[in-house]
Amino acid sequence: MDPARPVAARPDAVLPEAALSGTTRPEAGLPAPDDPAFLAWLRMLSHDLDLDLGLGPGPDVGRDFDPALDIEAEGGSPGGLAFLRAAFADNGAVPAPFFAPLVDEHRRIHAERVVAGLLARARRDTGRALDVPVRHEWSDVPDGIGRVFVGHEIVGGLDPVDIAVSAAEGVQCHLAERERLVWPLCPDHRTGPHAARTPEGAAWVCSVTGHVVAPVPG
Repeated sequence: MDPARPVAARPDAVLPEAALSGTTRPEAGLPAPDDPAFLAWLRMLSHDLDLDLGLGPGPDVGRDFDPALDIEAEGGSPGGLAFLRAAFADNGAVPAPFFAPLVDEHRRIHAERVVAGLLARARRDTGRALDVPVRHEWSDVPDGIGRVFVGHEIVGGLDPVDIAVSAAEGVQCHLAERERLVWPLCPDHRTGPHAARTPEGAAWVCSVTGHVVAPVPG
């Protein structure tokens, strides 16, 4: 890994606009989830970047991919699939070395947005101006996907909900370790909740009863 590698040295591929703005991309112009060319591209990325995109081992690339069922795969969750479809629509079947920096930027942008929202909320709750670093490291593997960290926690996933959960965990751990601060708190039990994916999105969930304490900003 070359830590001096400039951020500007990126392949000429376009980050989907929805990833930058946080808006939902209209269906018009996006490939169908079972489009053969789109699925062939996913299989290529899955192989070249060692990504779990919800693709089965069978020879028919469309037959073994069910984004509605394979929610645990990075490309199987709704937000992950939306990002992949938008990236394909904007860039075509871009090779893996050109796609990897898009994942880095996608994760960094969403992580920074979540951290900013959480720190603003923490300041309202505690009266303290806190700071949690978000940083990027290039991959040790040439042309591979790098790593985005919130504090010491690695941000994973392609779905903004999963990125938000990882970022929230990073904020919580950093504040506990560096500031000796338990935040947020469940108002009912005065314990620290944990960040989790819920049907409504990323949320703080009470560690005692499992009820949702508050949404995680995305």
